[in-house]
Amino acid sequence: MGMETVKPGGCPTKPLLVGVSAAIRGVVEIVDTVAESDCCVLIEGESGTGKELVARRLHAMSPRRGKPFIPVNCAGVSETLFESQFFGHVRGAFTGAEQSMLGLVRSAEGGTLFMDEVGEIPLNIQPKFLRVLQDGEVMPVGTSSPVPVDTRFIAATNRDLRADVRERHFREDLYYRLNVVRICLPALRERPEDISVLLDHFLAQCTKRYKRPAIHVGGDVRRQLAKYTWPGNVRELANWVERLYATGLEPRILTASLLDEAKESQIGGFDHLMSLEEAEHYAVVNALRSTHNNRTAAARILGINRATLLRKITQYQTV
Repeated sequence: MGMETVKPGGCPTKPLLVGVSAAIRGVVEIVDTVAESDCCVLIEGESGTGKELVARRLHAMSPRRGKPFIPVNCAGVSETLFESQFFGHVRGAFTGAEQSMLGLVRSAEGGTLFMDEVGEIPLNIQPKFLRVLQDGEVMPVGTSSPVPVDTRFIAATNRDLRADVRERHFREDLYYRLNVVRICLPALRERPEDISVLLDHFLAQCTKRYKRPAIHVGGDVRRQLAKYTWPGNVRELANWVERLYATGLEPRILTASLLDEAKESQIGGFDHLMSLEEAEHYAVVNALRSTHNNRTAAARILGINRATLLRKITQYQTV
């Protein structure tokens, strides 16, 4: 998926949701339809599918586009500090509160607060969050007077929140308050027709960022990439392309490494029989990866001279 761009005035233009599949076109249609509204949006999808990118597009296309967009990972906030981090506190509210703090909700005043991994909000804080959503006001820690806020809330999760509701790990009323509009992002393996389009998009980005000639990825490699399941989704594909530019490895070598890693994870390591050629191929790829493509160091690890390693690299480019 695309990266956000910024106009000279500082207001972000709408981030790109790259793809040609019906699934991603459907997502774009929903996002662009509800962006103008102030309603809560719940974005569901596996890690790496682009949930924050969707949230940024919602904000960038809304009347709030000129105000703050504040992303926060709820899993990264300490449970003991959650209330003060989100709702703010006044000086002296607790030990260590040496000065007042607005909190994330008020810091996003007029704009959007994006809460990733919303299922990690502590159960005892959830009723207070529900009150913020319903009443449009927060109660900073250490005060008895609520403060009105004008903030839009977008939430995201890679978990099944409905299952959490059934198991009483997440409040049902909060779930339905967040789930006014639900956007489900498909996994990359569910839209293989988008892989080549995304590949070209990330290749263009890296060519510009690294100020290097464009790297050509041929049809054979593209067909192999289309068959890979991409457990890390779009983020994994973006990282794979950047690795091409960072390491200087040929696309065929890097693809073989990717597929070997997948094979190893599926079979649990080396508890299987490999042909001599497969074992040699794996050893070469693994040595190059572990030395960050330092071919002299890789040859030393393999116990061969550098010229032999170069021949092996050439040989396995055709595998």
